[in-house]
Amino acid sequence: MAEKIMVVDDEKEIRELLSIYLAEDGYDVISAASGEEAIDLAQNEEPQVILMDVKMPGIDGVETCKRLKGAERTKSIPVIMVTAYQDRDVEAYLEGADDFVNKPFDRTEITFRVRSMLRIRHLNDELERAMAYIEELDRNLPKR
Repeated sequence: MAEKIMVVDDEKEIRELLSIYLAEDGYDVISAASGEEAIDLAQNEEPQVILMDVKMPGIDGVETCKRLKGAERTKSIPVIMVTAYQDRDVEAYLEGADDFVNKPFDRTEITFRVRSMLRIRHLNDELERAMAYIEELDRNLPKR
């Protein structure tokens, strides 16, 4: 089963271009045109990585990232901010963004950033499973 990547951008052309790149790389791609739609879609679809524009009408990418990182179900999904506004990078980072891609973006950079975030996501998932196993072993040890 292909890994699921979500693309969030209010510009249809950008969503389509990123979706084509990612689909050609073998990913299952879902997309959202707004922060509100992204939050709902992420809750229901649980993508492995989110690529999101910073500047969008309504809830912008920074606020969307903050809400996703604040929700139990979506907090561990890596978020890559796609931005032409370097001044918002620090703000987005402080709200939980995991990486950045500057516009105009390069296909190779998108490929490597997504692959890197997936690798980190898999390692974090393994770590969580190992920690749960250790906690279970600890609970079952005889108490002294």
